[in-house]
Amino acid sequence: MSTRLALSRDYPHGVPAFAAALAEPDFHRVKLDVDGSGRIEVVAFERRDVDARDEEGTRRVRVVLRQPVPPGQVPAVLERMLSGILVIERTEEWTLTPRRCDGRARVAVPGTPISAAGTMAVLPQAPERTRLSIDLDITAAVPLLGGGIERAVVAGIRGLTGSEHDRISRWLVRAEQAG
Repeated sequence: MSTRLALSRDYPHGVPAFAAALAEPDFHRVKLDVDGSGRIEVVAFERRDVDARDEEGTRRVRVVLRQPVPPGQVPAVLERMLSGILVIERTEEWTLTPRRCDGRARVAVPGTPISAAGTMAVLPQAPERTRLSIDLDITAAVPLLGGGIERAVVAGIRGLTGSEHDRISRWLVRAEQAG
């Protein structure tokens, strides 16, 4: 069994600006730095241009991040399962074009039976406006408690999306001003 999380956020920036941000390793680190501690680690980053006849400017990006979750932000039901700090390992794979960005995400929480997988997309909404959509299935393979853990994880993610949205917005504004 798993619990689905679907959410979206709108941005006053075009797809090319978002694609440029997703092609930078620091963008991924900054967007997840919830507490401003700088403890988000980019474990691996690959970026390559794709030779595609019908889509000029196509890039593929793969980023692996390790994210410690600050104390007090871990749901109580999870804290009881941990022997130390909760660490999230997140892998994102993106196909970036000037017209849309499509991604896949996999999330693991080492030392726990919790994982997530799903898709992401950045699509145009109007000239110079985009929508980032995320659709994840969260799984906690714990008999009897799995559903409650999944709901706690979904609530935690929803709570963090506001500050993540703010960090993404600030990055895009700075990039626009610098360009």
